Parts: sequence; structure tokens; C-alpha cells
Amino acid sequence: MAAKPITPEVLREMFIAQIQSGELLPGEVIPSERSLALRYGVSRPVVRSAIDQLVHQRHLIRIQGRGTFVKKPDYNKVAFGVLNESENASFTSLVRNFGIEISSKVLGTGIIEGHNYFAERLRIPTKEPIFGLHRIRYGNKEPLAIEYTYVPFKYFPDIQNYNFERVSLYDYMASQNHLPCNFRETMMMVEAGTKIAGYLQLEDDRIVNRIEILGFDAEGRIVEYTENYSRPDKLEVRFVT
Repeated sequence: MAAKPITPEVLREMFIAQIQSGELLPGEVIPSERSLALRYGVSRPVVRSAIDQLVHQRHLIRIQGRGTFVKKPDYNKVAFGVLNESENASFTSLVRNFGIEISSKVLGTGIIEGHNYFAERLRIPTKEPIFGLHRIRYGNKEPLAIEYTYVPFKYFPDIQNYNFERVSLYDYMASQNHLPCNFRETMMMVEAGTKIAGYLQLEDDRIVNRIEILGFDAEGRIVEYTENYSRPDKLEVRFVT
């Protein structure tokens, strides 16, 4: 019996399944129509029809000149936070529920090897590679924080393929079965250096919150070390025990 042809409706459901399973992450760009047509053995009009339906249903979003992306959830609010060892310690969880639009700018990414300081915090051998991600975090287009995040590369071998200005780091980590779910945090007030003060657009008072975050996955492995520097005039961080 011949296989049934792939219709736009079938292709649409395949995309929805990939989004729901985490194979396609929020903010991730999907392949071109030509690539999808070749992958699934269908015509480009079939692909275009399926994508049109997904855009109409708000699963995907088109951005002129950039491509078609998996739509991010609609966050009306983002949050000021309470930190403890059982709460999500991501930036978005810390600034939720205040009607703020969150965005990020990646300052740099790369593989670090032979770095004793970060290897010690991640509790891995010094020779093991570490992936570093440096970002400015914005609220309503104002710089709120700088985050320097480091993760063991062995748990995330394809992490360099993702754009973390669009894709949530924690969504990605969850797709690799290493989502941080328990945390240890240390906070202090420090004077910002010239670089951090510039990123946060600080002029007079250069005192910032410095939070060190260790993230543990469900198996108790350290999968994240983050240094977060935030503006105390914009973010209030409270700890609970």
C-alpha cells in the first residue's frame, strides 16, 4: 500500500509535535521552505501552506528579512524575585509579574579550557571544556543586569548552534535533560567596574548586586555557574530560607 501523501495539515501537526516535545525551542529559527520541502519530500507550496497555518495559529512568527521562528510564550509580566534553593533562579523568574518586557543581548560565547576557577565551581576536571555565555539582560529596553554563565560542555554538546538572544537558555537545558531545578545562591553588594558600569549605564552610584548562582539538575549534578550583576535601583532581590 502506498504511503499517504504529506498534506499541509499533516506537516502542521508534525511541527506542533516538535514544538511540544522541545525538538524545536521557543525563539528558534526553523529551516527554509526549500530545506523543509527536501526533508519531507513535498513541494514548497505544501510547506508554505503548513507554515502559514502555524503562523495564523501563533505557533510560529515571521520576521521580515530574518526568517520564521518558533513563537515564544506571551509573557505579560516578568519578575522581581525571591531566591531560595528550590526556586527557579533564572533572570526571567527573578523579574516576573511586573509588566516588563524582557530581552537579551549576547556579548560573547565560547569554549573555555584549562580554567581552574570555573572548573572548580562546576566541580569538573580543569581539562574539561566549559561553555561560556555573557549577556546583558534588559527590561523594557533598559539594562537591568549582566550575566556571565558557564556550563559543562559535556552536557550540552550542540549549545553553540543556538542563539540565546532568541532561545531561552533554560528551555535549551531542559531539552537536554539537564535543567537546573535546585540552586545555591550567594549575594553581596559590590562596586561595579568600568565595564559593568558601562553596560548597565551607571553614572554616579556604581554599587550593584552581585549574585553567584550554582544550578543543579535533577540528578544533583552542577550544570550552571552564573555571576549576575544587577542594578539595585531596578531590581530588588530577597532571600528566603
